[in-house]
Amino acid sequence: MVRKTLTLISALVALFHIWLLASQVWQGELVDLALVARWVFAGGLIAALGSLRRRGASMFRGRQAVAIWLLAALLHGPAVARDFTVATPALPEVTTTLVQTVTSLTALGVVVLLTLVDIRRRASLSMRRLSPVDVPAFAGVLPPGSFLLQAPRPPPHS
Repeated sequence: MVRKTLTLISALVALFHIWLLASQVWQGELVDLALVARWVFAGGLIAALGSLRRRGASMFRGRQAVAIWLLAALLHGPAVARDFTVATPALPEVTTTLVQTVTSLTALGVVVLLTLVDIRRRASLSMRRLSPVDVPAFAGVLPPGSFLLQAPRPPPHS
């Protein structure tokens, strides 16, 4: 029963957002780039929730799920602020600033992570290309038997 209720509520919320997007398209409100960016960001949040579901992770518990829902709450800040009768002009600017900061820091983090992964991959590939004789010399140790080539006299007979 609970699962059916949650499914119905989720479907109603999804239908409301589809209706909202359609009405904004119909009224020509999507000429505002900030509004378009919010819808694109919302699509990214939906994709992130779908990714959690595909991996079998909870969509409501865990650090990643909480982060996604917090970003969704930040995304709704300007829409909620418009409905207040009290003049609160700073709330949309704060929300926009937070969203832009989180987005840019996430992009920077992804670039740094990909760079580190590439550096590690290249280092492991270069280590595989070395021959077994080169590896100990690279590590600062002579390979077994190589000292015989530089010895001033032959080794003693045992």
